[in-house]
Amino acid sequence: MKRFLPLVMCAFAAPLLAQPAAPAASAAEWGTPASAPAPVLAPKPPPSAFAVARASTQATGDYFHDFGELIVRVRSVKWIEEICSDTFPATAEANRHAYEVWLVDHGSFVQEMEGQFLIIGKYWGEASDEARKEGLTVDQLKARVDANRAGLVQDFRARGTRSFQARCEAYPEILLSPQLDLEKSQADLVRSVRLGPGAQ
Repeated sequence: MKRFLPLVMCAFAAPLLAQPAAPAASAAEWGTPASAPAPVLAPKPPPSAFAVARASTQATGDYFHDFGELIVRVRSVKWIEEICSDTFPATAEANRHAYEVWLVDHGSFVQEMEGQFLIIGKYWGEASDEARKEGLTVDQLKARVDANRAGLVQDFRARGTRSFQARCEAYPEILLSPQLDLEKSQADLVRSVRLGPGAQ
C-alpha cells in the first residue's frame, strides 16, 4: 500500500510516448580521429516515470496499488493529449481527433476504470487498514492521482523541446500501438483490479 500512495501515481505513459534512442554515432561518423580521446558526455537523465512504469506491469495483488497503476495509465492517454495541445497548439486538432478515435475502441474500458475510481471511497474505507492508520482520505488519494499530470509535464520538458514536440506530433500514431490497448497490454493489472479488494 505504501508503494501505491507516493509512487504508483507517478507511473505510466512512458510506453505511450517513449521512443527508442538513436544509436550512438561512431567516432569516424563524427569526423573524430580514432586515436582522439573520448569526448566527455553529459550524464544521462534518469529514466522517466513512464519508463519505470513500462518496466513494472506486473500486478502486486494489492487492489489499491494495482488500481493506482492502472488508472494513471488510463488517464495519461488523455493528459498527454491535453498537455500536447496546450504546449504545441498545431498538434491540437489532430491529437484531439486521434483521442476520440481511440475512445471508439477503448471507451468502454476507460469508463469501467473511471467507474472504479468513483467508488474507491467504499473500498478505501472497508478494505484499507493502512489507509486508516495513515489518515489518508479518499480526496487526498484522488489528488495524488491527479498530481501525476504535472509530473508528466515535467517529464516531457526535461527531455527538451524538440523531443517533447516530436512526441506530441507522434501521438496519433502512438495511440494505434498495441501498448495503448491498455486492457490487453496491462492484462495482469486489469485482472487484479477486476477481482476487487480483498479477493487476491
